[in-house]
Amino acid sequence: MTKVSVVLYYWVLVVATLLFAKTAGLAENNEAIIKILVVVTILYVGVVMISHSKGKALEEKRGREEQKTPSFRGNKSKKKHK
Repeated sequence: MTKVSVVLYYWVLVVATLLFAKTAGLAENNEAIIKILVVVTILYVGVVMISHSKGKALEEKRGREEQKTPSFRGNKSKKKHK
């Protein structure tokens, strides 16, 4: 995920959470709203960090596999047809 998409998804999550909290009656005062936002932010940062580390590990694994497999692209001999 790019940095722009991480920020955009965060704000979409915040808006959706606040709408849900208001509808469910959980956001009765400012203190409750702040607590909800802190919890959602911590959870989102954790999920983004975990997905980033998994993506990085996957890229490293693919890079190691590409280094192990030899490339035979330029070793083909050409046959002349009459």
